[in-house]
Amino acid sequence: MSDELEQRLEAAFRRLPKPTREASTRARAGALAVLAPDRTRSRVEPAIAVAVVAFALGAGAAALAATGNLHVKLGSPAKHERAIPARLSVPPRTYGIAVVAGGRLWLATMNGLRIEGLPVSAAELSPRALYAVVGIGSSLVALAPGGRRAWVHPTNGHVLGAAWSSDGLKIAYLVAHPGGDELRMIEGDGTPDRLLARGVRPVRPSWRADSLAVAYVDGRGRAASFDLRTGSTHTFDTRRCGGRAREVIYARTAPTLAVYSARGVAVVERWTRPPRCRPIGASANRVAGGWLAGGQLVTGGLFGRMRVSGFAIGPGGSSVAVAVPRRTGGLAIGIVREPRTGRTPQPSWLVRLRARPTGVSISWR
Repeated sequence: MSDELEQRLEAAFRRLPKPTREASTRARAGALAVLAPDRTRSRVEPAIAVAVVAFALGAGAAALAATGNLHVKLGSPAKHERAIPARLSVPPRTYGIAVVAGGRLWLATMNGLRIEGLPVSAAELSPRALYAVVGIGSSLVALAPGGRRAWVHPTNGHVLGAAWSSDGLKIAYLVAHPGGDELRMIEGDGTPDRLLARGVRPVRPSWRADSLAVAYVDGRGRAASFDLRTGSTHTFDTRRCGGRAREVIYARTAPTLAVYSARGVAVVERWTRPPRCRPIGASANRVAGGWLAGGQLVTGGLFGRMRVSGFAIGPGGSSVAVAVPRRTGGLAIGIVREPRTGRTPQPSWLVRLRARPTGVSISWR
């Protein structure tokens, strides 16, 4: 023990409240009683000694607390919620993640690309998060490591959504136009650009696993798929599976398409065969759909009672990134490992964003 610490302790003990004469008399009598010879001493002596020590420790602690030099808490220490980081980081064993919320972008990749709070209309990471495409004003901009612009393509309208093909060579994107939104495609290097469909709904497109077809929702609310090899379009009316299509998502490794509507989801394996329909409960907490590992389709009940503003399935298909509004304001992004239907998950929080929980989209590679 250092001299300085010893002097501080001595000064603290000198400031302790002095015991009253009555308390001193009682303590002296109790000590003499313990020391007095007795036949039953061997049995009661340990218990009395423990009581005396406990009393002394308690009295000393209370006295220190009275002087303001010691704070005493009884019982097991309270478990505090782990602080949510203020800066976005890349989840383990992945390449990058991008979150758009309230019209702003937060992005972090393993190759050093980082964006915090940039005003955008949409964002999407390439495979392995080597690049990112974002909608800025009336342009589609490709960002490279270090934040430099790889290319800028004028779109003559706000970009509503984008999807990068799994081979990394093509980008399907939606552009807002007064006469009807358009589905377009551009190569990964920024050229050329071509129109695929007019008058589409503002629903994020989805690439087939072989990168040779892209699904979207047409102006009548039907699921559609444009085949790049033949240049033909297949449509499918999902009204009998729960209403008009609100989202289309191809399976991770198979040419199977999930078509989500307000009250159900249609699973289309071939356009020449009737789909399999699965109902979605009216109270289901579903803000998006997707495919987990093993071909498991995400439906209602995945998040239990947890309110979710957006989510994305991880690259391996076994984890989910969720966006959860905070009661104190803002949005928290967390990772749920191996989610199970019917259980309220406990996310491992990545970041807390000062953003409105509206228009949330997550791209995770």
